[in-house]
Amino acid sequence: MNFLSRYNKYQIIIFTIVVIFLSSCKKQSPINLEENPTNFSMIFLQFWDKMNNQYVYWDRDNIDWNIIYKKYKPLFDNLSNSNSDKLKAVSYFREITANLIDNHFSITFNDPIIANATINPAIERKSKKNNFHDRYNYDGVVKTYLDSGFLSGKGNIVDNGTLINATVGTINNNLLYFHCNFFSLKQSYESNDGNKIKQILDYFFSQLKRTNNPIKGIILDLRNNTGGDIADLNFLAGKLTGGITFGFTRSKSGLGKLDYLPWLEANLKHDVNDQVDKPVILLGDNFSASLSEIIIIALRSRKNLFIGEQTYGATGQLSDPAIFNSGNFSIGNFMKVTTSATEFKGIDGTFYENTGIKPDISSPFNLRELLAGKDTQLELAINQIK
Repeated sequence: MNFLSRYNKYQIIIFTIVVIFLSSCKKQSPINLEENPTNFSMIFLQFWDKMNNQYVYWDRDNIDWNIIYKKYKPLFDNLSNSNSDKLKAVSYFREITANLIDNHFSITFNDPIIANATINPAIERKSKKNNFHDRYNYDGVVKTYLDSGFLSGKGNIVDNGTLINATVGTINNNLLYFHCNFFSLKQSYESNDGNKIKQILDYFFSQLKRTNNPIKGIILDLRNNTGGDIADLNFLAGKLTGGITFGFTRSKSGLGKLDYLPWLEANLKHDVNDQVDKPVILLGDNFSASLSEIIIIALRSRKNLFIGEQTYGATGQLSDPAIFNSGNFSIGNFMKVTTSATEFKGIDGTFYENTGIKPDISSPFNLRELLAGKDTQLELAINQIK
């Protein structure tokens, strides 16, 4: 499954405190444009207007949206409904959105002529960098490091045709390792259908609670994990640290371009049934994104280190567009736009969107070593706990 499908499918809900605060706020109605535009002039008008109202990063993005209107409105006015002009429209949308800093942003099209022409500015920018690498499945090489008796398998939650899968086990009988390919752990655990994820999590949780515990540290492998259900923040990370405030989040208060709600605290709640005082090593790569990044920010401390590569930089949360004055929207039956509903910044005011999180200890992706059965990032994590 590629990065785009993950983000188009898995819409990450906003932190619980924000939902509670905003659930009583009535969403204002946008400007009444034709719901199903019949030509490209109308399509552009509706797109420009909804972006002007619902895009959440206008306080930080350096794009002059009014200049975009002046430049591209005449170009869209000249397009017909021909197949060639549909392709030309895609190229225009690609140009318009190329430098948006929202790394969740993407456009998909419903018209069969251009249905495969997905636009994702972030991945298109990143793929041109020298240090970029495609997504890599570390599972096979990781299992060679695990003690016998490890558990690995798939659950019953599907993301665009791919089932959630997870791996848990010990290393050298005194380190606890956990990885999942996306976050839907709580939903999987509470599912009425029997699935392997519950068995894997029961093993993980039981290891945390063992008396006379031989476990000296925990390796939480967030490589190749592009996010998921925000409920997993407290469900998983809440078992690994005390309750903390690790950042701030906000959304829009109205239809004005710069109408924002106040910044609200983003909190990680400690699970009172667990008391883990072991160091946690966080592994991440350039596809660790969204909730994976939030967990890194929340758990990282003097004793909990982040090792690997700089993360993707998609920390603004996705949410139900019916709740907020910002976020996802559609242009009739022509296209769907996915965009963040909230901004996020760290407790020290750092913005990670379009930048990512720098590791405490850098360990570049090494395909040659991986193909030879050596996971240098994992070995570095093991040695840090030692």
